[in-house]
Amino acid sequence: MTCEAAENLVESYLDDELDASLAAQMREHLASCSSCAAAHAGQLELRAGIREQAPYYRAPDGLRDRITVALRQADRPAAGPWRWLALAASLLLAVSLAWNVAQFRAHDAGETILASHIRSLMGTHLLDVPSSDQHTVKPWFNGKLDFSPDVKDFAGQGFPLLGGRLDYLDGRPVAALVYQRRRHVINLFTWPSAESGGATELSRNGYRAIHWTSAGMTYWAVSDLGAGELRQFANLYQ
Repeated sequence: MTCEAAENLVESYLDDELDASLAAQMREHLASCSSCAAAHAGQLELRAGIREQAPYYRAPDGLRDRITVALRQADRPAAGPWRWLALAASLLLAVSLAWNVAQFRAHDAGETILASHIRSLMGTHLLDVPSSDQHTVKPWFNGKLDFSPDVKDFAGQGFPLLGGRLDYLDGRPVAALVYQRRRHVINLFTWPSAESGGATELSRNGYRAIHWTSAGMTYWAVSDLGAGELRQFANLYQ
């Protein structure tokens, strides 16, 4: 592992967000590189200082009980508009909780995706099927996946197809389609998913990821491209 790669991954390493293989590489690098080890120690010291000095505000005693009582009262028949206001407040709370859960899940998946993208650039496993022909790349996945990825080529728009590879995320095989923009690599990860919703974006340490769903498939486009160019690629694919 290079110092540049370690610098990009140190925050994810501190948060225990790297997979086992990448975490082991980080530990090995930190044990052999005094400069990166010092930077890692500095991050640990900063985190400890923030936890020690930052103010912590505890919710008032009984808040949970008052919320529970309010929700129960909302379920009871009541005269006038107050019943409907209570029901609306309950619905708003449920929607807010569901949205926050979805955001946390997307953030966790995004961290895994970013780590996989960086790992593909560090070694020699960027491509299993090096080809700019989408009719060569697409059938290569036959028998290797339980779905057929939609392979497109945007060479005319400045995003040529380089090929594809088989990758693993959260214990399942996924398709990784590899594109290029000048000297920048774009990994497009895709697999079947029941998710729905608009596009979301994530950025960390110079890398960006855009996530969207379409026709029962989920997509993550990851690169160190600027936000505008990565959005351009995502819009082309959508």
